[in-house]
Amino acid sequence: MNTGSDKLSQEIAERFSAAAEHYQSYDVLQQKTASRLLAQMSPCGRLLDIGAGPGTCFSRFEHINQVLCLDIAEGMLKTQSRNFPEHVPICGDAQNLPIANCSVDSIYSNVALQWCQNLPKAVSEVNRVLTEGGEFNMSIVAKDSLMQLSELGFKVNSFIDEQELVACFEDEDWQLESFETKAVTVYFSDLRALLQSIKGVGASIVKQQQGVNQPQVTLRGRKDWQALQLKAELSRAPEGLPLTYNISFIKARKKR
Repeated sequence: MNTGSDKLSQEIAERFSAAAEHYQSYDVLQQKTASRLLAQMSPCGRLLDIGAGPGTCFSRFEHINQVLCLDIAEGMLKTQSRNFPEHVPICGDAQNLPIANCSVDSIYSNVALQWCQNLPKAVSEVNRVLTEGGEFNMSIVAKDSLMQLSELGFKVNSFIDEQELVACFEDEDWQLESFETKAVTVYFSDLRALLQSIKGVGASIVKQQQGVNQPQVTLRGRKDWQALQLKAELSRAPEGLPLTYNISFIKARKKR
């Protein structure tokens, strides 16, 4: 039993459930990546959306006859059910899909699988539930994302590099049709809005520990916060304060 992994999954589920009600006020990145991901897809039949969050509109595709929406967070599924009552909500973990073998024809996952502790296992599960010839379209946050936060002294999550990601598809089960990593930058009016964009979608960060006696999560006071704001302003662009994500876009097909 991997209790550490189970505990982390529970923490992620609770964090995203808490963010569900206001998620769509902050999901600028998710909207940008979804637009790119939807443009590369040619889904049909039964579609599974992994990490569905508050839901995605797939009405542009004529050949989808059912959408299954899987998320680890019950709160997200409640929001999704209100937004898309015709979709089928499923609470579950991408690393252990509660779905039968060879039962879905297409799979979509937009900036969700970076939260998996075992991404190769999740990709293996995707292959298991896909029908032969079924396509998998995925965007995922990759290495060297959120560099502006690192430069400010924040601790950011460690994301997968391209080689590790491609390796998940380097076997006889997959045909990798396209792979590209692109920098996607979103802009904010100020540092508070930038940080809230991460908290608002459930992907919280913590402050790096600078000394043994210094708190890890909070700044010491107003002066520290003002100094941090001034430092952040050094990177301001005409559009606002930038926050850059490296996003890998993948289209893969289960071999016949």
